[in-house]
Amino acid sequence: MIVKPGVLGLMVVALWAASARAGAACSERADLLASPVSGVSLLFNEAGRQRITLQWPQVQIDGSLRVPTLLPAVADDHHGRFGPTEGQVVYLERDGNGGQRVCRLEQWESRAYSPTERPRPDGAPGLRRDESGNIRAVPYRDVPAQERNSILAKLTPHYYMVRAEAYFYDQGGHLVEARLQETEDVNALSPRFPKTLMIDRLAFCAVYNAKGQLTSTTGGINETLTTVPGTQCAELQGGDVAISSYRYHADGTLLAELRAPRKKEEDNGLDAREAPGEWRGQGNAWLDATGPGGGRKGVFFGFFKTKGIYSLSTEYMDFAAYDAQPLYKELSSDGFKKLQYDFPNQRVPLSVIDDQFASLDKYPRVRTYPHRSGFTVMEFFDANRRAPRQRQWRGADLNRQEMYGADGRLTRVIHYGGISQEVAREDLKRYAESGVLKVTPTTSGYASYRVYDYDAKGKESLVFVCWQHDVPSNKPLRHFPWWTPDPTPKRSKEDALIYGMKNVANRCGTPDGKILIQGLAQINAYMAKQYGYDVEKLSYDEVR
Repeated sequence: MIVKPGVLGLMVVALWAASARAGAACSERADLLASPVSGVSLLFNEAGRQRITLQWPQVQIDGSLRVPTLLPAVADDHHGRFGPTEGQVVYLERDGNGGQRVCRLEQWESRAYSPTERPRPDGAPGLRRDESGNIRAVPYRDVPAQERNSILAKLTPHYYMVRAEAYFYDQGGHLVEARLQETEDVNALSPRFPKTLMIDRLAFCAVYNAKGQLTSTTGGINETLTTVPGTQCAELQGGDVAISSYRYHADGTLLAELRAPRKKEEDNGLDAREAPGEWRGQGNAWLDATGPGGGRKGVFFGFFKTKGIYSLSTEYMDFAAYDAQPLYKELSSDGFKKLQYDFPNQRVPLSVIDDQFASLDKYPRVRTYPHRSGFTVMEFFDANRRAPRQRQWRGADLNRQEMYGADGRLTRVIHYGGISQEVAREDLKRYAESGVLKVTPTTSGYASYRVYDYDAKGKESLVFVCWQHDVPSNKPLRHFPWWTPDPTPKRSKEDALIYGMKNVANRCGTPDGKILIQGLAQINAYMAKQYGYDVEKLSYDEVR
């Protein structure tokens, strides 16, 4: 039987029962496919732009949180008719405040016309086909659960229900649960390859506190929380489903959102050494900032379920101002700027969010930011310290490492390769002229280390350098002093490269040329062990 499109005109039918109380559930938990017949009103809605759907929580510009809701709102839904191929039946119940709310949605489709088939040449909807490609309508069958509603009884010869979505509210009027179920008619034209039907499928859960604030949500109509029919919200476990939780400022604006994914989505991102049941999540916090710009400032962070926060970042460059050193005034002024904190050796409890990270200095941390020289600065802080014990300047390599004592005094600097004069001025010529330095040091490329120590008064001493050694002559390769004319015959770049590969060794030692270590691998290992160069990294739970 072919039905002409639009056979169902405007239908808005009130079925309020005089005895129905506000807030009563309009869907039967024991039979989700049973269409209600009393205590509700219903209207028809065309598919597409007019379809009502469950919207996820959203942070508003003013800092408030829009709670999960069904949109478009009932007041904005005026279409009132099915489309030629599909439509939606919307059930409304009283909300206890003089208004109405959506308590149930039913998705229906034409038995003859398919919403997925291409329209015919004359513009008419495409005809439905079975799994063999033959034109065929979904056959009518008795459906007492829907036909007990006198309005739907007139609908069932031409359309069939695809699925029902049931929405449940708490006593405060908050949407707290959604369930859905598909009908057998979904597989009517594909008996050989039927799809697995969703039966009493839990799709969405939300929890509110005594203040009426949303504290957690999980799921959505197009998501799968569990495939076990009849599962209740209270049975869900963190890590088994994706959960978002929320924290608030005293004025009710949103302080933080924490997102915990389903564990199987994060398994590959976890270290094999993590304890069973552990999972990794992400979150955002919004701080009440003062000073220029004011307003709410965002912080993004990553965390583990049991261990807490392991990293955070923000474009709010005044974040944790108690850690800002005088150097911080030399921030990069080009393009995008980001301040980052990492906690590689000790996670930070999520409770620091509640005081807007004011207590972050109680924990060991690494602060990273861009310098105007183009280098990235990393500062290592001990717990309960607001002065770093180490600062690293990184480009492609770790080019400068500064070590500080417990009193905040600079005690050692290690240079590797070149360093911008915006960062530090290195005067090796002065050491050569004073007789301390007696070899031409390597200042770029492999094994280009220089180590300076500082006494209690801040006096600098060059204590370690590297140089290239000519093995055949058993002398330093490069002319000394390097700023005077070099009488050595020049080699072409190619010849110099070949000669260097065969005859030149890298040596390091005291500035007067006393050898302490040689060989690239041995030198790098020596620098790490003897001077702690590039030992501390951001490889979590691991130190080289």
